[in-house]
Amino acid sequence: MLDLEAIELIKQLKARYFRFLDTADIPGLHSVFSEDVHAHFKSSEYDFEMNGWPELETFYQRSFTAEKFGMHNGHHPEISVDGDKATGIWYLQDIFINLKHNVTIMGSALYQDEYRKIDGQWRISKTGYERLWEEIHPRSPDIRLTSRPIQKTAE
Repeated sequence: MLDLEAIELIKQLKARYFRFLDTADIPGLHSVFSEDVHAHFKSSEYDFEMNGWPELETFYQRSFTAEKFGMHNGHHPEISVDGDKATGIWYLQDIFINLKHNVTIMGSALYQDEYRKIDGQWRISKTGYERLWEEIHPRSPDIRLTSRPIQKTAE
């Protein structure tokens, strides 16, 4: 029998992850992860792993600023629940703007997640993606950015 309540709670957890990511809400991001979280992100341009919330926190603080920000959409979740553990596959579509290097990165990937119920709350205990495709292109001088999601002082 499907655990529809757990599946819905995990969907909401991942939705908060994407929102916190795109608004650089570091305390919010902390709330979606287990302390011992493992992350692995891979593309043809990079392949890195992080272990534990302190490493992820440093990564997110450096990666999402007023000069570097994006839009991350997770689609078509495939979630399997087994008691207090679950797995999920998510299709990612994203756009990332790096004003420091004057480029826009667009692509898609497949996220592979593991979740654990900790003190009655679902948390992401393992996450990561492998890029399906990615393109990087210079930002034209004709592009006018009229708002930014992150209001911190630029680096």
